[in-house]
Amino acid sequence: MASQPYSVLRSLAKELRLIYKTKNLSEVPIYVYLQDQFHYFRTTGEKICREKHEVEHLAQTYLCYLNSLRKQEELAVQYRGRGERSVESSANIVGLKLPKLYSEDASQKPPEN
Repeated sequence: MASQPYSVLRSLAKELRLIYKTKNLSEVPIYVYLQDQFHYFRTTGEKICREKHEVEHLAQTYLCYLNSLRKQEELAVQYRGRGERSVESSANIVGLKLPKLYSEDASQKPPEN
């Protein structure tokens, strides 16, 4: 059970590397804070009045949040729209053509032979 909190920390480090795009996480303030918290609450329940696995659960919650945020951004980039199309271009996509619009000017001209 002792290795599970550190696997969560490693997973958090992986997500933070993807966010900050750096190999050296010792310069990232949130990673330094997480490491300090993991070391400080190593013996939760015995020394501090907290639930035994509360800090581990909080870390897993942060991991889930970061993971979901990254996946949501990937999906947003993948399915991002290219702006709104005109009715004519939408009709052309599905193989249809719009009828010609009626105008009084066109109806007054005599037909050309």
